Amino acid sequence: MTNSEGVAKKLGLEKSEQGYDLSKESLLTAIGGPLGIAEAVLPAFSFSVVFAFSQQAVPAVIVAVGISVCFILYRLLQRKALTQAVVGLVAVGFAAFLALRDGGSAADYFVPGFITNASYGSVLLLSVLVGHPIMGYIGQLLFGLKDWRKNKGLKRKFTTVTLIWVGFFSLRLAVQLPLYFANEVELLAASRAIMGAPAYAGLLALTWVMLRKLAPSKAVD
Repeated sequence: MTNSEGVAKKLGLEKSEQGYDLSKESLLTAIGGPLGIAEAVLPAFSFSVVFAFSQQAVPAVIVAVGISVCFILYRLLQRKALTQAVVGLVAVGFAAFLALRDGGSAADYFVPGFITNASYGSVLLLSVLVGHPIMGYIGQLLFGLKDWRKNKGLKRKFTTVTLIWVGFFSLRLAVQLPLYFANEVELLAASRAIMGAPAYAGLLALTWVMLRKLAPSKAVD
């Protein structure tokens, strides 16, 4: 798989005779497929449900970690790639440590997600501030727009797309951090689910619509 095809796959695109296209299948693959979505959603959802009934972090963490282990066992039995399940288990393990450590709370289970969103958003924002918006390089890989930085119009548009991604990660933090500090565990879990795979799929679709409009610009400008 080439670099451009790898980037396209992560954006929910598939190779076609015309270049790249967005389909329901490719978009579903980009957000992890049914199994990947379940791995991302079920541990946190189960954590919130168990905590809502028990008001205790220990049983909630045990259930969340147990579900992640089940996903790994399933992938082993089906001989599927283990990377996503192992990464998920490590994340759940770290979240469990934060929630169960001395002085920790159930809401701390969601701290790793804050770190992830802040990291992605910061990198994307930094790329804009230094004049190298990341989406410009993605456009270069997908459409061969090697001189996009010299074209003010293209650079401005790629900056806009990059800032939309910054806004996506920032919005997650803006909604979820107040819930965290208010110790609203159930609402925090619900917001994480809503702003997870469904919102990310919408972001990928919007990104493709905007990037596709820039493809002919190489011939025009």
